[in-house]
Amino acid sequence: MTAERLRGSDARTIGLLQELLDLVAVNLEQALTGASTAVASWLACEKVDVFLYDAERSCLVARGTSTTPLGRLQKARGLDVLPIANGGRIVQVYETGVLHHDGHVELDTEEVRGIIHDLGVRSQVSVPLSISGVRRGVLAVVSQQPERFSVDDVRTLELVSGWISALAHRAELVERLREEDRQHGRRLAADEIVTVLAHDIWNHLNPLSARLQLMRLRLSRREALDESQIDSALASVQRLARLTQDLLDSTRLEQGLFELELAPVDLGALVADVAELCSTPTCKIELEVEATTIAIADAERLRQALENVMLNGVRHSPAGQPLKVSLSVLEQREVVITISDQGPGISPELGARLFERFVAKGPTRGLGLGLYLAERIARAHGGSLRVESKLGSGSKFRFTLPLEGAAPAPAGGER
Repeated sequence: MTAERLRGSDARTIGLLQELLDLVAVNLEQALTGASTAVASWLACEKVDVFLYDAERSCLVARGTSTTPLGRLQKARGLDVLPIANGGRIVQVYETGVLHHDGHVELDTEEVRGIIHDLGVRSQVSVPLSISGVRRGVLAVVSQQPERFSVDDVRTLELVSGWISALAHRAELVERLREEDRQHGRRLAADEIVTVLAHDIWNHLNPLSARLQLMRLRLSRREALDESQIDSALASVQRLARLTQDLLDSTRLEQGLFELELAPVDLGALVADVAELCSTPTCKIELEVEATTIAIADAERLRQALENVMLNGVRHSPAGQPLKVSLSVLEQREVVITISDQGPGISPELGARLFERFVAKGPTRGLGLGLYLAERIARAHGGSLRVESKLGSGSKFRFTLPLEGAAPAPAGGER
């Protein structure tokens, strides 16, 4: 079918074809809905559908329907999905590949009853739709008026079906490329996570293995074991256990299975204990803590969160520069723990994603779970973790927690 066969309203028809050509094929349903609406407007008819075959359901499904009242009624009546087993003219056109035109649908005993009685269809044209040479569906045009469509309309719809097929093909290609990009991105991210995880585990296992071999050698020589060697081996095991715990907690948080064991906690003592543990010869931690401060919290989870933030600060602090940690109470209602480093700071781009999973900061490699877990633990307590930072000016993390009587927020809630 060519443009020369069009008669009467050539200018309007060419305008329709141009409109179909200009449709953006970024999404199949969006593209086909736009095409159906354009055809319905051109014909001034009540409804146009692009049905495509769904093999899993063995149905023809309206992937594009004109945004008209009858189109909305069709969806409400469930007539946008036509089981092949139920037959009907649209199904027949799909199965045979033969166009169907009828101006008195109400007299057709082979038509689906819902199309006649629920939608009030009296005229219809159904054109087989092929995509890349394979019959895939039907272009269905209907009206509630008898004898609504002329022979010229039918011929034009045969031409239009080819343009819609090309549009659907473009949209499916775009969707396929987008999905391939997503899958490729997932694979790259998974590969990166596995690589970093293997790197982290090896960093813990390698020195542990060396220490155990040395201890075994000394035992074989009946030499006394140095307690510091045992302590070093235990520290490696604890770091490996903490990495495993972080991974498990990350999964629990995403699945909504993270729970707190609440009890009175002396926050000042807890902060001091964590600071002593995280302090290193090259990065001392300077404490400024008010008098005994009691909050209702999960002590172990808070310890985990504070350790993650303090270790992050120690890791990014220049040698010889202290990490400053302070604790203060605001109006006896909430406590603020501030952890300030003098490191390189955080870029705005990274800062926007700093508390997401698997986002690592700085040149050091890691899974990027520490700050994610710390923020979610703070949120689970009904508090928050925020960061203020400028490149070249260090970073300040503010850990805010409610005191006694505050209700904890869900760990998986929205920020």
